[in-house]
Amino acid sequence: MAASTAKHLIKTLISCKSSYRLENVRYATGLRKSKRLGKMPELARTFEQRLADMKLTEQSKANNVNIGFPLTNTAITQSQKRAVIRKNKQELLALVQDGELMIDLDEVDAASWDTNKREHLHRLAVHYGVFRDLFGGAFFYPQVDLEVSYDISEEDEVPVFHGNLIEPSQTSRVPNVHYEVDGDSLWTLLMTAPDSHLQDNNAEYLHWLVANIPGNDISKGEQLCDYLQVFPVKGTGFHRYVFILFKQEQQIDFRDDRLSPNTCSLKERTFNTFNFYERHQDHMTPAGFCFFQSEHDESVRDVFWNKLDMKEPSFEFVFPVPYHPIQKKFPHKKPFNLYLDRYRDIKDINEEVLQEKLKTVHPFKPSTDPKYPLYRLQLENRGLPSWLKKKRRNATHKVMQWED
Repeated sequence: MAASTAKHLIKTLISCKSSYRLENVRYATGLRKSKRLGKMPELARTFEQRLADMKLTEQSKANNVNIGFPLTNTAITQSQKRAVIRKNKQELLALVQDGELMIDLDEVDAASWDTNKREHLHRLAVHYGVFRDLFGGAFFYPQVDLEVSYDISEEDEVPVFHGNLIEPSQTSRVPNVHYEVDGDSLWTLLMTAPDSHLQDNNAEYLHWLVANIPGNDISKGEQLCDYLQVFPVKGTGFHRYVFILFKQEQQIDFRDDRLSPNTCSLKERTFNTFNFYERHQDHMTPAGFCFFQSEHDESVRDVFWNKLDMKEPSFEFVFPVPYHPIQKKFPHKKPFNLYLDRYRDIKDINEEVLQEKLKTVHPFKPSTDPKYPLYRLQLENRGLPSWLKKKRRNATHKVMQWED
């Protein structure tokens, strides 16, 4: 009886395996046919649907969309690349053996930068959150070298690179902008501050906007928003100020984006780069950028009082209350004095440290530290409990509450 049952089970397993193998063969054959013939009609997307996926919309904000020009790489195969490397190695080896190899490191750095600058600038923008805060995660590779600088005197100027620090007082004048393009092309230059808005963290302040620029002549462009000096508020750290250069495909009507001449109203200058680009993305493409960082100085007060006609705001960082777990009655393997200090008021601890300090200070004699404090501490700690030894050691090394 048991033998017949075992034979029946073996036959069942063999039939199941053969059917599973046949299903796999059918499924694999179907995959090969689908790759050869394309997707099913109900799964294939139309040309209009694919174009809609390439456009930047509020729904596609979180997607990693390239809204700039495509990154073109040199058409060279791996075998050709290996052949070039092999040839260069042979030439360099011959120069080394003859003692004639001279390498200019500046030329090497310049060649490396010219070759990989688009990828480097893209990584810099991602690192500083420029694409995240201005385009909602969409990105672009800069194709045009945007050069911006501020004149601080008749002879000196401060350049804008990609994240360098510039004082607000040095940005009082309209910056100098230069880029190499054809004279027949049209461009739009934008300067925005994604960190400076006083009421909405998702909004920006527009500092400068010039559109329909013929070539690189900024003076002949359409001034949509006059330039305003940067004003990072006190207590808010470093602010980013970003210049973006857009290439236009045609003349664009920016009637709805024009601000009042020389306006200093922060409400009117409230801006959103994502919405601005979404309105005009069919006729303009981002092609270059640069940005700098700035921190509060005394010139910001003058901007608020004399230009913005408002009091200068000031912020202070409110540190969160440190978290402590629920106090235990018998904490194991922990010095009881350090454990209890975690639940005491910091003012009481500072007062206790000050009283201990005053015991060692003479009102009329200068305080002198011992010549060998650690050796003296080791002698004084003999026979003391471990918690008191640790307390004296922290006081000698000036750590924890004795740091100041």
